[in-house]
Amino acid sequence: MSKVIIIVSFGTANLEGLKVIEDFESEVSAKFSKGYHVVKAFTSSVISNLLLNKYGRVVPRLEEVLFRLNNEKYKEVYIQPLHIINGNEYNSIEKNIKEYDYSFNKIILGEFLIGSGSDEENYSCNLICDAIKENINEKDNILLIGHGSKTINYNVYNCLENNLKEKGYKNTYIGTLEGEVKKEDIVKSLVKNNVKDVTIIPILMLPGNHIKKDIFGSENSWKSFLENEGITVKSVEKTLLEYREIREYYIHKIERDLFKR
Repeated sequence: MSKVIIIVSFGTANLEGLKVIEDFESEVSAKFSKGYHVVKAFTSSVISNLLLNKYGRVVPRLEEVLFRLNNEKYKEVYIQPLHIINGNEYNSIEKNIKEYDYSFNKIILGEFLIGSGSDEENYSCNLICDAIKENINEKDNILLIGHGSKTINYNVYNCLENNLKEKGYKNTYIGTLEGEVKKEDIVKSLVKNNVKDVTIIPILMLPGNHIKKDIFGSENSWKSFLENEGITVKSVEKTLLEYREIREYYIHKIERDLFKR
């Protein structure tokens, strides 16, 4: 077999997160069993080492996988990143694979989840909002929390907020762990609107420390911060790759990219 699909993420040092990746890896393997070998890789060496040291589980870095595949004479490589938006991590993957432009007959990098271009972006936002609707009611006060970045355009998150509001979930707010909208900003909005309770839904791909500690932890988390302000919090810890709709969409993207190029 000379063709391979690589499922690549920043990584997780959490066994629950690893299981989510491996379950998805199995679904991709089942779909493309005729002709494609499927493997996983991390982009973070720190996370790979943590996983190895804590649990003895080995997930190689993307560079290591590409080096091995080249040595093993693979001809075609498709890389599907598990990144929600375009950012530094995705750009880093692009740089890594440029070194292998002439090592394989074909090397393809798939898009991040919320694709570029207004149509792709709107479709992806609609898909995510339809998936998370199983956890909410229209009368709920909903707080979406994404990862964010100082270098990422916040419009991607606005797309999610606006999409939910258009679907009838009028009391929707969105914050970020590392982006523009902080906990303090959200509390100001909630207090201003006399909100007494919220349902927190993470817009993150995998379970891990961001979920367990930064969002829902007992100390210095979004949940504890809101509760200290007298706001009751309902926690939805389900992450994006745990939704069937998101996994099916990724598989559709892989299939589309494999056969259109």
